[in-house]
Amino acid sequence: MKSIIRLLYLSVITVLLSSILQGCGGGGNPSGGNGGVDDGDGNPVPPSQTAIKYRRVSIAGSSITHGEGDGQEDGDGYLGEKSYVGQVERYLREEVADTIGPEELGNADDVIDTPMSYQGKLKVYGAGVEITGVLKSSDEIAIAYGSSGIETVIEMEIDDEVYTYTIPTGTYLPVKKSYDDTNVDFYKAFRQTNEKAVKIWKLEKNQQHPFKLRVIKGELHLNFITNHMFFMQNAGVSGYEAADFLNNNIPSNVQGIIDFDPDIFILESSTNDAKTWKKENNGSVASTNNWIIEEPINFTIDGKNIVCAQSVDVKKGDIIIMGEYGGDIQNMVVGIVANDTNSRTITFSKIVSYQNQVINELNTVPQNIVKKCTIKSIEVWENRVKEVIRRVKNGVGHTVVVGIATSGVPNYYKPGTNQYSDGIYTPRRLLGYREKGEILAQENGWFFVDFFQRILQVEPGVDIDHKWTYGDNTHPNAPGRIYFGDAVIQKLKTII
Repeated sequence: MKSIIRLLYLSVITVLLSSILQGCGGGGNPSGGNGGVDDGDGNPVPPSQTAIKYRRVSIAGSSITHGEGDGQEDGDGYLGEKSYVGQVERYLREEVADTIGPEELGNADDVIDTPMSYQGKLKVYGAGVEITGVLKSSDEIAIAYGSSGIETVIEMEIDDEVYTYTIPTGTYLPVKKSYDDTNVDFYKAFRQTNEKAVKIWKLEKNQQHPFKLRVIKGELHLNFITNHMFFMQNAGVSGYEAADFLNNNIPSNVQGIIDFDPDIFILESSTNDAKTWKKENNGSVASTNNWIIEEPINFTIDGKNIVCAQSVDVKKGDIIIMGEYGGDIQNMVVGIVANDTNSRTITFSKIVSYQNQVINELNTVPQNIVKKCTIKSIEVWENRVKEVIRRVKNGVGHTVVVGIATSGVPNYYKPGTNQYSDGIYTPRRLLGYREKGEILAQENGWFFVDFFQRILQVEPGVDIDHKWTYGDNTHPNAPGRIYFGDAVIQKLKTII
């Protein structure tokens, strides 16, 4: 009986101690302590009710992702308005997060006009300044700042608690959408936030949070205050295809993505991959366009089948491109081979047309197209894409939500030019990548970003009047970057 009483007594004491300890750590205290837990600089880190599910987003690709700009201006593969990744970043900061920018915070006259945040401004607050505001429902409060090399002490009063933080002397780069060299080992196209530029207060209540931020000592270089901090990486490198990210002999490879440690990874692929076909390949990278039949051959239509003028050796998943090569892609149809065969008859598992600015999945091959076709395999591209994603997922060592975006240039066609040796056939380079990308996503549990269809909605033919491209009909201009960003954003809305 005494043993039982002693066990009950110890259990009660344990519960009481646990309750006391939890109370001490439940959001900090006026002295700034929380039971010895700190952020590495001796600053308190209150416990969190729930962890942020997706914080770090990486988007990789070629110059389409990389963006357009000169020198160190806002563009050039950064997180600015001259890349579609910048459109995504802006959406996350302004729509998903509840963010207060420099122009919304008073009590300071010193505004540095430099592209340090998505608003392009940075405010400097001296000692004695108090900043007030309200952030909406969240379980965290974050502040991004840049330091001038002066030790700064700040105090945040929120939810009737006061937290005191010391920003050690040093140079801390704030969240940027423009050029900085925080990751010099991975080419300037890779951008990521210096995490020292962010302090986070984890809150236990999902409600509105009025706050007061005081500068006790030094200078606070304020970038913005938000209730959800996203870290964005633009991993777009001009001229890249999937094979380049797998090349261990060049600095800008997949390891830079792994080092960023993304929660969401989106791979934009197929534009440059499609470019390394037989007539353009310089021999350094194997072509992903393995042409089985390159010069168009005649066929007849038999419902979901076609009967070619000669026997062809095709495998399940190969791509048949049918129609008129002398015009835009509205006169063309793509079929995905259903079964291995070595005969004249080919059966399709998927038939797609691009008429009326819409991608249409058909049950039979349309009769009103020119009955000529070419045949290619892009299995090499599929394997490279899967390998890039495999390395990223294995490298980070945690669950990564994966998306694939393919073929952002559906209507490239410049008859009469010498840009390609057979310029009149250029539309066929990209056809099939979108269809195979969608299939890859379905088979592997990835989400699919349909750049191809988004641009088709804007301009069904050649973009002569440049609704979305520059003069090369390939790289997105300002409206084009919005369209590309919008395609990603619509998918992220279903995830975040």
